[in-house]
Amino acid sequence: MLNELEQLAAKIGRVLHHADTLAAENQRLRAEIDRLRAEASQLRTDREAMAADRELLNIKIEEAQLRIQSILDKLPTASDARQLDLLGEGAPATGTDPDASGAHPAPGEHA
Repeated sequence: MLNELEQLAAKIGRVLHHADTLAAENQRLRAEIDRLRAEASQLRTDREAMAADRELLNIKIEEAQLRIQSILDKLPTASDARQLDLLGEGAPATGTDPDASGAHPAPGEHA
């Protein structure tokens, strides 16, 4: 009977040691879960901030596109006789040949 009690005590000792090991592992896992939750929360916050920045940038891009389109709408077209010499090369504003003598036929005349 003493032998059986010693065996039972040894088994209880191993179970208690195993329980302590499991408790320590459980504590480590809880700490890891807390760390991951905090990290996930920070990532969510970062994602929300990036989404807000992206929305703000999209608004700025749309405003810039509208300003550019407004400027483009004000520019003369290629067929406009009032076309400006935007390059400043001194080429005739309405002539298509930069090597031309600069003499333009009068309306109704053919070159």
